[in-house]
Amino acid sequence: MVPRGLVVTIDGPAGAGKTTVARRLAERLGYELIPTGAMYRALALSVLRAGISLDDTAALARHLAPLDVTIEHGHVKLNGEDVTREIRSQAVADATSTLSMRREVRDKVTPLQRRAAEPGGVVLEGRDTGTIVCPDADVKFFLTATLESRARRRHAELAEQGVSADLDTIRDEVKVRDRQDTTRVLAPLVKAADAIEIDTSDLSIDEVVDRMAATVAARRAAAPRSAFYSVCRGLALAIMRVLWRVEGRGMQHVPPSGPVLLIANHSSVLDPPFVGGVAPRQLTFLAKAELFAVPGFGRLIHALNARPVRREGADATALRVALRALERNGALLVFPEGTRGEEGTLRAPKPGAALLAVLSGAPVVPVYVRGSGRAWPRGRRLPRPAKVVVTFGPPLRFERPAGAGKKEYYDSVSRDMMAAIARLQNH
Repeated sequence: MVPRGLVVTIDGPAGAGKTTVARRLAERLGYELIPTGAMYRALALSVLRAGISLDDTAALARHLAPLDVTIEHGHVKLNGEDVTREIRSQAVADATSTLSMRREVRDKVTPLQRRAAEPGGVVLEGRDTGTIVCPDADVKFFLTATLESRARRRHAELAEQGVSADLDTIRDEVKVRDRQDTTRVLAPLVKAADAIEIDTSDLSIDEVVDRMAATVAARRAAAPRSAFYSVCRGLALAIMRVLWRVEGRGMQHVPPSGPVLLIANHSSVLDPPFVGGVAPRQLTFLAKAELFAVPGFGRLIHALNARPVRREGADATALRVALRALERNGALLVFPEGTRGEEGTLRAPKPGAALLAVLSGAPVVPVYVRGSGRAWPRGRRLPRPAKVVVTFGPPLRFERPAGAGKKEYYDSVSRDMMAAIARLQNH
């Protein structure tokens, strides 16, 4: 499998050193730097050029709709025009401060930022990159520093530019900016729950970058393990053994390390915990996006390695998240059928699982869950007792196709995967 780069986010308050550190880290890793603030500036430049009032919601929405902003090798492009230099004016900076607080502007920029991050191998720097833009980023950092340190840094920056400023005034300005960033209604500055916090007050730039680069290297080398997942798995398995006498068979077929794609039939909402409970490794799951909107439950399943997927049409973001889990030597569970069906009935697969198997090159372990459709079938409000057996089969391998006929090849991979699952029905 050809490694894809990770998605790294860096958030934090003004003056914490994000901009310099992000640039240096991207250079160290050989990644593309995505300065999210520059993308807002590009849109602000376009709005100023068009002479549109910053308070005209309807006109702003019409103007923003066709615009495209990309980051290419450090250059900011607005509809293909390099505007890297033009966006650095004070007029653009002032307009950006106003526009970035408007929902229609953020609704325009956030998808552009996600698209820029989609290929991986990127470092995003901003204030909401790890919480709003890329909540599933591989590595998240939150840089902070004392108010005094940040004020002195800003004072030094202005001095280098030949601007005379009072340190006390700058300190007050930074304090006001902190309050604005953390209390605004739209995308407030908060530390992501899984972000690594680094206090840069007494660290040099090199020390900060060294620490962050080491963290990224460690994430590249091994699949992440969650203590929370381990605790919940043990509790869930104990409950499942009492209620459903859950039994695992053929677990030796799951490789103990390295990437592996597990493909299973799907007849109950309990299938993910049944498979995850008896699997010998921690699993990453793909779950329908609607579940993540349920208050509390969405955060819980995210902490248990579930990642959202849209069931309608292609979901490039879900594919990227799934591939990253495998590239990080993880074990990924997917349900080729997509949605739940009847107990004992295998249905036609969706193309996503075959695409994952071929693009990743990871071994594919078929899984058959028997009894889950009786334990909690579709349409029933509460589960009921039933015997559940989860059987793992010998791994399969699928190579990338050469030349034409890729669709036919993916179709044949899908059929082979479902046939492998079917062979486990009577085990």
